[in-house]
This record gives sequence, C-alpha cells and structure tokens, in this order.
Amino acid sequence: MFSEQYGLDNIDKQIIMLLQKNPNITHSEIAEKISRSQPAVGSRINKLIEKGVISSQFGVNFKNAKINLVKVEISSKDPEKVFQMANHCPFIVNCMRISGEYNIMLFLASSDLKKIDNVVNFHFRNNNDITKVNMEVVTEFLKDFIQPINFEMDTHEPDPLEGCGALCSVKKVQ
Repeated sequence: MFSEQYGLDNIDKQIIMLLQKNPNITHSEIAEKISRSQPAVGSRINKLIEKGVISSQFGVNFKNAKINLVKVEISSKDPEKVFQMANHCPFIVNCMRISGEYNIMLFLASSDLKKIDNVVNFHFRNNNDITKVNMEVVTEFLKDFIQPINFEMDTHEPDPLEGCGALCSVKKVQ
C-alpha cells in the first residue's frame, strides 16, 4: 500500500489532501485545519518533498487553456528510442510506458491540431520500429490538468526535413 511504502500517517494524508485541493494554502492555514503547529506542518511537508511523495510544478491548466491536448498510444519495438526522442520534442508533454495492446502513451500539445498530426506522422506513423498508432484528441476535463509545456511548439512548423525542433532526432537528411 502506498501509505505504508512511504510511511504516511493520517496527518501526512490530511496535509497532502489540503495541498491538492489548494496548492496556495499556507503552512499556517494547514496547521489550523489539522490542529498542529506551523513548524510541525512545515517539517512534514519538507519530509514529504524529500521522500518524493509530493512536489510542486508550474504548468498550463489544460482545463482552462485553449491548447489542444492529444493522447497518442503506440506499439514500439524500441521504447527507449521513443523516450529519447520524446525528451527533446517541444510538442510532447509527457511519455510513459504502459501495459496492454500498446506499450507507450504520449501526450502532445499545440494550439494547432495540424502540427500535432504532422509530429505523429513524422515520428510514429513513418517509423519502422512502430507497429501501431492510435491518436485521440482530449475534448473535456473533469478536473484541472496542469502540465508544463514548451512554448517552442507555437513557433515551429514540424516537417520531415526540419523535424519538430532544434534537437529533433527524426530529421531527414537532405
């Protein structure tokens, strides 16, 4: 169980829930809500950060932003190569290994769906190591979905010769 793995007690769980509900809540406000001192709350939060249980991350809230988010699932013979490529692509928000019919899932973002389609075509559909591609546009969010994005995606037009950015690994040699 997650709580046991990280040694979380009910106080830690309450702190995490309050932070999830309101990331801007102060240590003093948390302390008041859980009947603890502000230094005790600060100490617990620092320990949770050190353990890697919680972190703060700034990004774009896709629920409110006018940016397209696309989920792409692929079956790849070389998942590590996909991870390396994804690390440099300004259109790829995140890349993860999954189980099942597909072994990689990616989230891509752009204000222009055509750019995302081009990236999927150049990186995945025309790649001999990739046997299956499924692309779906996210149309609605129930909750906030906050992810960091690379705004280079807005200034670049992906194509087979230029790739998707300066560090693109799938550029075609002229």
